[in-house]
Amino acid sequence: MNSPLPKILGYGLGECAYSLVMNGLFGFAMLYYTEALGLKPALAGLALSASVLWEVVADPVMGHISDRTRSRYGRRHPWMLLGALVMAVCFYFLWAVPASLHGQALPLFAYLVAVNLLLRTGVTIFFVPYLALGFEVCPDYEGRSKVQAVRQVMNMAANFAGPALAWSFFFRDSVGPDGAKILGTSVPQNFTRMGLVFAGASFLCVLATLWFTRRWCEDTRRLPTEAKKKEPFFSGLKQSFSDPCLRLMLLVVFLLCTGMVLVGSFQIYVYVCFMRFAPGQTSLAHGSTMIGMALGGILSAWLAKKLEKKGAVLAGGLLSLLCSVGLAMLFLTGWVAVETRTAFVGFILLHGLFWLGNGIALPSCTAMVADVAGLWLRRTGVNKDGAYSALFSVALKSAIALGLMGSGGVLSAIGFNPGAAADARPPEVVWCLGCATFLLAPLLTAFALVAVMRYPLSRQMLEE
Repeated sequence: MNSPLPKILGYGLGECAYSLVMNGLFGFAMLYYTEALGLKPALAGLALSASVLWEVVADPVMGHISDRTRSRYGRRHPWMLLGALVMAVCFYFLWAVPASLHGQALPLFAYLVAVNLLLRTGVTIFFVPYLALGFEVCPDYEGRSKVQAVRQVMNMAANFAGPALAWSFFFRDSVGPDGAKILGTSVPQNFTRMGLVFAGASFLCVLATLWFTRRWCEDTRRLPTEAKKKEPFFSGLKQSFSDPCLRLMLLVVFLLCTGMVLVGSFQIYVYVCFMRFAPGQTSLAHGSTMIGMALGGILSAWLAKKLEKKGAVLAGGLLSLLCSVGLAMLFLTGWVAVETRTAFVGFILLHGLFWLGNGIALPSCTAMVADVAGLWLRRTGVNKDGAYSALFSVALKSAIALGLMGSGGVLSAIGFNPGAAADARPPEVVWCLGCATFLLAPLLTAFALVAVMRYPLSRQMLEE
């Protein structure tokens, strides 16, 4: 049964909540705790990454709990509301740090670890049921692509309206009484105001999602006896992971997202150090990533209809691969000199198309996971959307963790010092940075494309 577009857009508002919280965390937490509060970067990085192992355990548990929930308001909605509340409150307190902790290394580190773990727990409680709900909002082949496309567009829209514009709204520089310049990012109150606004906006977005998707609040208290049968957690997890189609798609998602995280981690240094962009050019280059991902999300649903989802992933992955190789050929060889108009235009075009390709591939992969979950439901009569969503979330977060750790390792291996002035770095080190940015992602994408070619499901098979 197809769902009307307004309902799908209403569901997509939940992605805005997730985007505001997670992109706000990734974009500003390290800066806040190091620059404004005086915590050492190594401690801040450790505190922010300490939740990865916790999430690998918490996501499957949440998926199992959500699938087995029996309530008047269904499997997903009660947990989404609870998760949104925990997520919003903890996100605010991530920035509302007591003044007594400012400049106190160990107490501040402990505070950041505790709040970050609680925040990630709230994110898990919300996101796993939310993703599973998306599998159920549009249970048909093409509808699943449409839902995931809308999710991605909403994510990019919230990222632009929130974290991207936060620099103008919350972090404007000012002048002190003595005439000295005060950086906006050095004032803790600016981060607190941002946290309050983002927390409130994210909670309102979830409330709107719950309202627009209320028709999917199935009363699960009256399910057949077979559907109520208790299933041990580890047995259910093993059963889900035994699905070869699911394992294949988790591998594809992991490879694609690891490459995306690597490029995302390197690209700000590429803008400034390798391409030597001016501040305005850097903003345009960074904006092209959001535009590319959003347009890719829109195209993904159309391509899935024309080429099927497997074809859409292959098309998007091949586009991103070719654009990365094109950037390497243009700039690593010196064929096009940097700091020229031609270099800027060529970089923006290929860089934006790289992200557009990934924007096509990622929501198509998510919709394929939904198809696999739907096939399980058709075959067994047991709803495991939460379990499949949780394993998808684990693959995504594992890719983020590995990509972030890998990017740090690569920067150390090539001798790149992020804190040094742009002109102080040896040319060979900057060239190696370009190699890592332009060549690592297409290598991982190539492996992902080889894997996805083995995906056996098609529209005809699922319809039959």
